[in-house]
Amino acid sequence: MSEAPKESFNFKTELVVRRSDTRSATVVGGLFVSHLTYETFIPLVNEVFDAFLESNSWSKANIAGANIIIPKMDVEYKSEAKAGDVLEFSAGVFNLGKKSCELHISASQKVSKEEVGIAKISLVFFDYVSKKTLEIPSAFRAKFEV
Repeated sequence: MSEAPKESFNFKTELVVRRSDTRSATVVGGLFVSHLTYETFIPLVNEVFDAFLESNSWSKANIAGANIIIPKMDVEYKSEAKAGDVLEFSAGVFNLGKKSCELHISASQKVSKEEVGIAKISLVFFDYVSKKTLEIPSAFRAKFEV
């Protein structure tokens, strides 16, 4: 996944990794490990997605007067995070098209600044009544268009 410019991430929040966010195992060599994994990273990304929308007075059911579908999410897990670690999340809108865009959500360790992972979520604006895609609402576009 190519990297987006850090200054384009205009939403920031922090989450503490909970014990329930980690997976534990005894690995080859008998070492016991317990850390966030790619599949436990996704619910944290979803929580940040919701917070990003709420910061704009939106929800997944109503983004600037429209609905969305999410046909694709790419997740790149880059380093460990353990229970108790504070992660800084940043989110930004990229690749605005006519009917779709991407929301990138990046997580880094608060103390070391080491990147933990990044998710790229494809958003397609959609009308569930007509079952057709919609153009990106002008209020959404105006907020994120460069």
